[in-house]
Amino acid sequence: NFPDLLTIQGKYQFRPELPFVPGKEGAGVVAAIGSGVTQVTVGDRVMVQVEYGSFAEQAVVPEHECYIMPDDMGFDQAAAIGIAFQTAYFALIDRAQVQAGETVLVTGASGSVGIAAMQLAKVFGCTVIAGLTSPSKEDVARKNGADHVIDLSGDNLKESVRDQVYALTDGHGVDVVIEIVGGETFAGALRAVKFRGRLVVVGFTSGIIPEMRINYVLLKNIAVTGVDRGQYRDRESQWMHRAQDEIFRYCVEGKVHMPVQAQFPLEDYIKAFDVIRNREIRGKVVLMIRNEG
Repeated sequence: NFPDLLTIQGKYQFRPELPFVPGKEGAGVVAAIGSGVTQVTVGDRVMVQVEYGSFAEQAVVPEHECYIMPDDMGFDQAAAIGIAFQTAYFALIDRAQVQAGETVLVTGASGSVGIAAMQLAKVFGCTVIAGLTSPSKEDVARKNGADHVIDLSGDNLKESVRDQVYALTDGHGVDVVIEIVGGETFAGALRAVKFRGRLVVVGFTSGIIPEMRINYVLLKNIAVTGVDRGQYRDRESQWMHRAQDEIFRYCVEGKVHMPVQAQFPLEDYIKAFDVIRNREIRGKVVLMIRNEG
């Protein structure tokens, strides 16, 4: 995950004390349980999520952060879908309250959260516009739900994003923006929101946290909000589990999946991070501890 890279660089909002083992999600088999644990048992195949510590052969995980995997799901897919799809799910369902028939713009669409947002938006009956920084990423976007593609690599994104979106929506703009990039992309995406539309801030992969003039929200009658998946995990654990059960169901039905671009053995973790650092990511990179068999 991009947040894993930020964490080891000391740039993430949560900064664990050194030394620490990175890794915010994974999948494996329950080897032991503590007293009072009732939701999982030894031998269960689980997807897990933690603030850090999953890049290891064994990890201690709170019960509420374990999710029983579908029987036919591989560990690589389970390790790849959790954070990305949960983030996209709560961004679309809770924060944006997306409706069938609406148009959704996803910036940073070739990353894991972007891919998850596009796939889920299609499941929810929406038209999807993918915002990309390179033409080489268009094929990934199209394969994962994009109906249209706009260019986020040009100059003056403040104007060009709006102009490209207006050209695709007969000048109306989009109902929902899932904004992952930040910087000038945010400014352009904000201008592309239609009357009574919603923009959900998911992250800042550009490294630039944007600022905005609040009167713009008033003048266009739009809502700007944000999503932090970790808050749902900590404050709304039951809701999180219901959401993940729904995501698992979509996976089993073949409606969503996370492309795994590459797998690396744990000892080659630097190579895995290089893929993320160099902006080569097209979905997820997975670290493998040992073969499933």
